[in-house]
Amino acid sequence: MVWGGVVRCGESRGGICIAQSLRIPHNPKPEDYDKGVQQLLESPHARAVIIFASDEDIRGILNATKRANQVGHFLWIGSDSWGAKSGPIHQLEDVATGAITILPKRTSIRGFDEYFTGLTLATNRRNVWFAEYWEENFDCRLLSTSKKEDTSRKCTGQERIGIDSKYEQEGKVQFVIDAVYAMAHALHDMHRDLCTDHPTVCPLMEAAEGKTLLKYIRNASFNGE
Repeated sequence: MVWGGVVRCGESRGGICIAQSLRIPHNPKPEDYDKGVQQLLESPHARAVIIFASDEDIRGILNATKRANQVGHFLWIGSDSWGAKSGPIHQLEDVATGAITILPKRTSIRGFDEYFTGLTLATNRRNVWFAEYWEENFDCRLLSTSKKEDTSRKCTGQERIGIDSKYEQEGKVQFVIDAVYAMAHALHDMHRDLCTDHPTVCPLMEAAEGKTLLKYIRNASFNGE
């Protein structure tokens, strides 16, 4: 996760220069955010701050700005990890006022909600992380060896997503689906061009380099939802 201040400079660099580029450490403490804010203040003309960070780190940065009594000093530019979410700025709206955030155009995928809310422990055994999701989603434990230690309530397996817990389609579902389709179309086109007389993967395709596959991925096209 990174963040940094930018400042206007010569046209040879597109009119923008990075005054400070800061990396957020793993498991940061409040003083780590405080130090970062102080580093930004060392470049007084760099008031625009671009943030690529998680919700927790965004809150940490905004809180540190408030502790430094610098509300209104910075113009925040947030990546799509911030987007339109209210969580990162809850009770910190005064610090975030004027922020510019990015939210890719997206749409809800028809049929996905019905599919996902219908998943159960019995029908989704292929996903090795689903049991862990189940415990977190329903705040219960499946086994005595469970890593979830903040509850003693046992899961029944009869819980239902969206009924016994809140559910909202994750905003990036469409992009995951598009990525899978792009890879599938690329592999199909690559096989068609390299393995004309082979129903399966041919030696030429097996020996192909990653940059060859990348070319096919970039040229892939299909109709989405």
